[in-house]
Amino acid sequence: MWRLASYTEVGEDGGTVPGPLGEAPAGLLIYTADGHVAVSMMKTGDAPALETYMGYSGHWRLTGDRMTHRVQVSAHPRMAGTEQIRHVTLDGETLSLRGTAVTPVGGRAPERVLTWRRAKADGTAFDSTAFDSTASDETAEQQEKETH
Repeated sequence: MWRLASYTEVGEDGGTVPGPLGEAPAGLLIYTADGHVAVSMMKTGDAPALETYMGYSGHWRLTGDRMTHRVQVSAHPRMAGTEQIRHVTLDGETLSLRGTAVTPVGGRAPERVLTWRRAKADGTAFDSTAFDSTASDETAEQQEKETH
């Protein structure tokens, strides 16, 4: 499981600004070893934001540094049935996904960067096996027991 650390939009000048969920969004990203993905993100606080909630689920595929999320259901119906392709960087306990927005903003589809931190289900510590798609069934069963 991953917790959202930041969600930014890259401007034409290369600078970054807060993404559509505002300055301090919260979110969870879950990848399963058998290829499922679930993403939930929301705005926090009272500051205005373009969106208040974004979420979808489906299947994931990693090819080199390219992550593809094949969306099955979404809070935004226009995303259902699409493939969301992201450039992925994994650096220790940090996962970055970089890609283009689904819907153009101001006539252009902005580049967005989502940075995630690996986390245990209780959010108190990092768990180095959370994104390991080669983890054994025994490991997954043990993790399940530890979280319940």
